[in-house]
Amino acid sequence: MFNNYREILSLPGALKFSLAGLVARMPIAVLGLGIVLFIQGVSGSYGLAGIVAAVYMIVQALAGPGIARLVDRRGQATVMVPIVITHLVALSMLIVSVYADWWVGLIFVFAGIGGATVGSVGSLVRSRWSHIVDSPKKLQTAFSWESVADELLFVTGPVVATVLATAVFPPAGIILSMLTAGIGSALLYVQKSTEPPPIERTTEARGHVFSNPGIFTIIIVNVFLGVNFGAIDVIAVAFADEQGVKSLAGILLSAFALGSLIAGALYGSRNWNSATHHRFGVTVAMLAIGACSMMLAQGMVSYTIILFIVGFTIAPSLIGANSVIEALAPPRRLTEAFAWLGTSLGFGVAFGSALAGNIIDAANAKTAMLLPAGCAIVGALLALSLLKLLNPKRSSHEVRSARDLRRVNIEE
Repeated sequence: MFNNYREILSLPGALKFSLAGLVARMPIAVLGLGIVLFIQGVSGSYGLAGIVAAVYMIVQALAGPGIARLVDRRGQATVMVPIVITHLVALSMLIVSVYADWWVGLIFVFAGIGGATVGSVGSLVRSRWSHIVDSPKKLQTAFSWESVADELLFVTGPVVATVLATAVFPPAGIILSMLTAGIGSALLYVQKSTEPPPIERTTEARGHVFSNPGIFTIIIVNVFLGVNFGAIDVIAVAFADEQGVKSLAGILLSAFALGSLIAGALYGSRNWNSATHHRFGVTVAMLAIGACSMMLAQGMVSYTIILFIVGFTIAPSLIGANSVIEALAPPRRLTEAFAWLGTSLGFGVAFGSALAGNIIDAANAKTAMLLPAGCAIVGALLALSLLKLLNPKRSSHEVRSARDLRRVNIEE
């Protein structure tokens, strides 16, 4: 059943860079939640915690594509090593500024610098896979493997971060993120044999990757999906708090991620005959239905079960988005295209966490569940109504280039 995974992981250097990337991107699972737990634990405000986390994630989203573009042109290690060092210093100063009761604006400054320098490790790892595999089938399996790895982080990270932050030390989630980012980066960027070579800037590399209508559609849909994810992070903490078991909030998020992990593993183990963009449309529609079902939660047990079920739609949706992006983007801009995918999710997560935090402060966690449900529905409607734009036979870089060339020849 899992021969597809064995085949790609046996490629030279594949397992080493994948595992190093797994450690290096632990922040995607713990840092945003760690900031929420830290700020809320010290200040007592979910609204402030959500806004600080939103600043971090918005700046991360804005900076990610620019970092990826530099990586495409100069190489991963050259760009990322000084960026990671800056990231670790910024997070250290964030913790110090809160405990030293410095001017509140500095909290946002350090959170912003931390976001600007976190980078998109997932896009760098996926670019390595694109560099070493030799078929679309293997590449889809590799993307599935990386999505499973992401969900493994989301299963374990929130539980550890929540327990440490609530029972031991408020900034523990941030410190865990710093340690794994530093160690994982040191292990990843020394691996030169699988690092994609720098690419000289050419006509093909100019402009924006989201000028492609299919890529732009994925980006917009992902913003709405990101609001879903960001809101659920904050809602889970508040829901558990309202139930009197705040330290168990990580279990809710881990159940969500566990469902996604299982679905991602099964998705990647199968050889699909249907088109990737069709599967993407189906999975985001199922995600919308699942998000609406969260309103049925009455307690910790029922909410845990619902999130576990909803999680089954997450990894397939994200795998489908990555596969569509890979099929549509110019090869010379692949890392940047993947980073835009992460950027769109990051924007959504930032707005979702901030909006959900303020709704919770004004009402309660149950009311805030309307936010992810509504945004998931909008995302699904957009994906289904614009599905033709996601078809590589219509919107891939090669097809669009050939179409432009024919147009030029006709005009001449």
